[in-house]
Amino acid sequence: MAHYHDLEHIHPPLPELGEEVTLYLETEAEEGLLLYEKDGEIHKKPMEPAKGGLRVRVPVHVSPFRYCFLLPEGFLGSHGLEKTLPRYDRFFHLLAGSLPPWWALGTVYYQIFPDRFRQGRKELAPKDGEWLLMGRPIRKKAWNEPPGPGGAWEFYGGDLWGILEALPYLEALGVEILYLTPIFQSPSSHRYDTEDYLRVDPHLGGEEALEALFQALEKRGMRLVLDGVFNHVGATHPWFQRALKDPESPERSMFTFYPDGSYATFWGVKSMPKLDYASPLTQERFVHGPRAPICYWMRLAHGFRLDVAHSIGEGGTNRKNARWLRALARAAKEERLEAVVFGELSYDAIPTLRAHTLDGAMHYAGFAHPVMEWLSGRDVHGRPVHLDAQETWRVLWDHYQALPVQLRHSMYTLLSSHDIPRALWRLKGDVERFKLAYALLFAFPGSPAIYYGDEVGLSQPNPYAKWQGDPYCRAPFPWEESAWNLEVLTLIRRLVKLKRTHPALRLGGLLPLEAGKGVLAFRRRYQGQEVWAFFAPKGTRLTLPRGLDLLTEREVEGEVEATYLLFQPL
Repeated sequence: MAHYHDLEHIHPPLPELGEEVTLYLETEAEEGLLLYEKDGEIHKKPMEPAKGGLRVRVPVHVSPFRYCFLLPEGFLGSHGLEKTLPRYDRFFHLLAGSLPPWWALGTVYYQIFPDRFRQGRKELAPKDGEWLLMGRPIRKKAWNEPPGPGGAWEFYGGDLWGILEALPYLEALGVEILYLTPIFQSPSSHRYDTEDYLRVDPHLGGEEALEALFQALEKRGMRLVLDGVFNHVGATHPWFQRALKDPESPERSMFTFYPDGSYATFWGVKSMPKLDYASPLTQERFVHGPRAPICYWMRLAHGFRLDVAHSIGEGGTNRKNARWLRALARAAKEERLEAVVFGELSYDAIPTLRAHTLDGAMHYAGFAHPVMEWLSGRDVHGRPVHLDAQETWRVLWDHYQALPVQLRHSMYTLLSSHDIPRALWRLKGDVERFKLAYALLFAFPGSPAIYYGDEVGLSQPNPYAKWQGDPYCRAPFPWEESAWNLEVLTLIRRLVKLKRTHPALRLGGLLPLEAGKGVLAFRRRYQGQEVWAFFAPKGTRLTLPRGLDLLTEREVEGEVEATYLLFQPL
């Protein structure tokens, strides 16, 4: 590529507001101008020659700071060279001030659904029928029973002590951050219907278990991210019960009630009444107060993932969404400077992240969905879809280029999660295609996330004709090693090691790579080092210079046949 500008070309890469940065452009052009938007006007600043390109110094006066380059052959913005001035959304977007900590760029996550991962203390598990959830008794299931349709009612008895016991396994896998779905007191097994934000659920081991887990992770140099369910509470929460029973109660303002007596909820689910952030009481209890959970738990966590972050807002809507996401992230960072706060932005995350809100997002629209549509032939809802390799690349490239430069590597990049069908199940058990998908996940920019059990080939019990993720994607982890796919586990361990140790894979920019029809290919580059990545579900023949196959650690040259390959030219 004749011109190249990415994170490694910004110094310092994580600037404070008002700080001067040096912007460098790899280019053969001998002259150019920096164009940047300030106070509604486009300002111009000449660039000076530097080794291999051009550079310029400029203060970052606002966040996001929007800029492009004017070269003799045209305007260079985030999406490439254009003959006329690009739209602002095709400028580069640089953030300043509250940014992801450096450790969160290109880090490796492991997502755990606590009730289904590992049981440490049998006596903590709920007993069959111990309480009613929405009028029905809960059910205690045996660990080897498959999950059924009554997901929220089904308990297996996993707990935080079990996760603590499993740390040697997770450390050997190489993961750096554990992300746990909700752990606070709740009547359901998924715990997204919180009834006490300041109490770790006793069935998970309570605060004692959380503290032990946190300290053990810190000793190992690992980190912990909790799930922040701050869009709604559970209907059993005392605040909502007071609001429901007494229209004069202060808590009434925390929720949105309609004239017919109904109230705003998450996705129409009555057991999850939606919080109203226009209420000063909501603001105090969830954002600004010392007992706001996002502040309170920073002593035992390194960050939060915000549940349905795209919906948080005022008046039963997501009005002023960016403002409240920004406030929640800031509150966490005031308690722990190097906290990471990312969001479940299930659709287009770009506008929200450009508004300088969060440290990143779950990369559904820009990675998980297009990749799995290409490889499985169905979208996340099971509808047939036909994407070829080049169309898939165009979606990945478009989202990557549009992201604020510093967030390109802090995106929580995934294939499976607790909300969508498992990748192996979507691929009808095709292990080779599943391995290709995970190789692509770790080769792509971002922070790759392993959904518990994927690494040993865990799938789902429902037939393919019954297209559904939750609750079937939440099966218990199979701790008998005889049930593991060791081939998959070996590959994922190798991929984790490469992501952690290879600078081009951890922090490198993304560049296109021509490789023929049916092949999704790209380059990662950092400080002159490159990795070439090739993915061809039906196989392909490549002609390569002398280099290293990073997955086998063997030197290769000439003609190579592969379905996936991570290649370092020598």
